[in-house]
Amino acid sequence: MSNPTTEIGGQVDRDLEAGERVGEYEVEGLLGKGAFGTVFKAVHPLIGKQVAIKVLARRFSVDPEMLERFIAEARAVNQIRNTHIIDIFSFGALDDGRQYYVMEYLDGEALDQLIDREKRIPIGEALAILRAIAKALDAAHAKGIAHRDLKAENVFLGRDSDGGVFPKLLDFGIAKLMAPEDGLKHKTRTGAPMGTPYYMSPEQCRGKDVDHRTDLYAFGVLVYLMLTGVYPFDADDYMSILMKQLSDQPSAPSTLNAELTPEVDNVIAWLMQKDPAQRPPDLRTAMRALEQAAANAGLATAPPTTSWDVQTGPTPRAFETQPPNTSSARITGMPRGQHTPESLLPPPARRSLVPRFVLGGLAALAIGVVIVIATRNTASSESPGPAPAPSPVVTQPPTPPPSPPVKPPVATPEPTPQTVIVTITGVPDGTEVFAGGMTVGAAPGPVQLPRIAEAMVLTFKADGYLPTSATVVPDHDQPLVVKLKKKAGGGGGKGIKRPGRDDIENPFGGKN
Repeated sequence: MSNPTTEIGGQVDRDLEAGERVGEYEVEGLLGKGAFGTVFKAVHPLIGKQVAIKVLARRFSVDPEMLERFIAEARAVNQIRNTHIIDIFSFGALDDGRQYYVMEYLDGEALDQLIDREKRIPIGEALAILRAIAKALDAAHAKGIAHRDLKAENVFLGRDSDGGVFPKLLDFGIAKLMAPEDGLKHKTRTGAPMGTPYYMSPEQCRGKDVDHRTDLYAFGVLVYLMLTGVYPFDADDYMSILMKQLSDQPSAPSTLNAELTPEVDNVIAWLMQKDPAQRPPDLRTAMRALEQAAANAGLATAPPTTSWDVQTGPTPRAFETQPPNTSSARITGMPRGQHTPESLLPPPARRSLVPRFVLGGLAALAIGVVIVIATRNTASSESPGPAPAPSPVVTQPPTPPPSPPVKPPVATPEPTPQTVIVTITGVPDGTEVFAGGMTVGAAPGPVQLPRIAEAMVLTFKADGYLPTSATVVPDHDQPLVVKLKKKAGGGGGKGIKRPGRDDIENPFGGKN
């Protein structure tokens, strides 16, 4: 029997067989498949250590820029070195040229599976998961790395030695190394999906000025989803979701979950501010506000005071921000008059330390000065001198008001459209077009995309043809010619499960 195969972008890659050696490890089986690669379970034959091996698809392994991105993911993870981020500890190439890296194997389930099953998560349980992810992201930001694709699918709920939940953050595949001297910074634009539309910040939707604050926005979306069971913004197509991220305000979480309070709404609104400068300075601050709001509502214990082991350092002045107030951080549907938790507000001004007797002496001196001045004024009024001669009155002709300056007409610039049209040709009728795992249109013909300056991967699927992908930078209207290959024998392959996704549905077991 021939080996199973994986179809990615119109090319077929052989799946690794059980017992096959990859470096020091023996493959045990398949864990999951995605648009950019495949993950296998493996074991060290001598010490029995179980691992997961992520193999990059052949067509991307020969792409220097895509390979650089694959290496950047492993590099980013190892720079951060946080217990709540999955560990990557080996890297190499298979005999057929495909690149791989070896990461720790986790036993548990992805957070999206828990949400699908439970619909919403009690806030006390959610806080434990969120605290771990917040620590991991703060650790990444302290190293100058933004994740840029935070979502429930990329949070894995492993188990610790006591059987408790131990969250792990996965997939730094489109992470951005923010240090300006880093040679890999420009590689984040290489044919990469922009992210997942449900979690994308407004600046990420526009494809510019994306830094660690985009993770704070996505974290707010994740909190919203965990506590309500629904996304803040949803629609039937990719483009509509992006437009809502740019301009709409979500419904207050407390209107969807009666357990929540407007104080919890306020914290989520703070994280999801449209302006990055108005978001919290870091996730430690946001988590303490969320924990305090939960404690005030009797939904969880009081927040820990010294449980944060991440040193985030001082916030750059450009990122300084204030906690939310009723005007700038209110989600639609929140009752007016709800204010920020007192624990987040600036402390009141300190009382003066001047002794009271000094203040009393100063007051007495002031009273004496007033009495002396009043006495002198009275004496002078009792013996007035000769009245001064009146000044002659000179009548001036009225001055006419100056004529207002004539301003030249100012031409109003045409606003830049927020969308572009990509006209697709070369594909059979009825071809579906996907981006970020969602349908964006049908081809041949025009497809509307958000106007951004970063590359976007479009995936094309049609009956009887192998799915394929193409990269486009949608910063202007443009044509795009795509060729699909017919399936051998008129069928067979299943294609890819969720087009446009960079990672595995669940790399450690579960739904596939």
